[in-house]
Amino acid sequence: MSSKAKNKEGTPTRLMLWEARKKEMERNALLKPLWNRSEDILSILRRTAPTLGEISPETVDRWYERAQSAPKAPYSPECPTGEARQTPANWFHLKFPEEVQRFGRPFFQETVVNLLGSRASRPILLNEDFFAAMLGGEKGLGHQNVYYPGEGFWFWDPVVDAFCPTTDSKMAILLSNYLMKYAEDCGSGLDVRFLFENHRRPAVLGSIVDRAKTILEADTSFFQGAHGQPRHIDGKRILSRQEPSPLVFIQNALARQEGALITAAEAYLEFCRYCEQFGRIKLTPSEFKALAAEAIYQKFQLRLRHDIRTDAGRQTHGWKHI
Repeated sequence: MSSKAKNKEGTPTRLMLWEARKKEMERNALLKPLWNRSEDILSILRRTAPTLGEISPETVDRWYERAQSAPKAPYSPECPTGEARQTPANWFHLKFPEEVQRFGRPFFQETVVNLLGSRASRPILLNEDFFAAMLGGEKGLGHQNVYYPGEGFWFWDPVVDAFCPTTDSKMAILLSNYLMKYAEDCGSGLDVRFLFENHRRPAVLGSIVDRAKTILEADTSFFQGAHGQPRHIDGKRILSRQEPSPLVFIQNALARQEGALITAAEAYLEFCRYCEQFGRIKLTPSEFKALAAEAIYQKFQLRLRHDIRTDAGRQTHGWKHI
């Protein structure tokens, strides 16, 4: 650094302070629209919206570093400069370059002349493999969604710096929202009616979400072991080295007994007592059942049944021989 950059005491000059402030302002101008766009998408998957107090400068910095590390869309004949939002393939290519490369273009399309005499793209066939992979999240915004067998879909939330659970229906809404945003951006260059009537039907969206369960499936080490990802459950951040409470409960409190019966509701009540006794984190009944079903099968080779009878004779979910 030159002598002109500092005064005699070696402290920053007014020019240096101004340049640093200018860089900070430029960075904030870039961050704000990206952060807002990211939050618009994550709000679809969340159960509750974060409060302003939960969003710190450190949270935004951590999210931005993650987003910046994502691969950028390479040049291709389908995505030339200045035409990024003219066709379905171009629009999605910028947001999901890896998925386009692995699974192919989002749509097979034809060019038609609309009622105004202008040329428009009509997305004839939808590539279900691409859209299932696309539900893995927009990496350019730091997003990552996975499917964990027995538990469902999880998404990384920068506010809690951990993976949070979401539902199949929310994933379908996320997909529908991307198609809507794409239609808005492409405007008159797109045959919107064909897109809405054919590709946003609930049956089509549900089929893609089901396919995503295979493409986005994470192995058992994703949330476990020294390198496992943290989770956020019931307001608590669970580190990967901490096994979820239902797994600990099943390992330590349940035993096989031929002819015995236990309903899912009874198992959940025992689980809550176990958590209170040993200071473990409680889960909701649905979260407990999802984890317990897989864990009980792994330990006892017993599947969750739907024909267990209560004392009142009502049929319910549960397990035999436990």
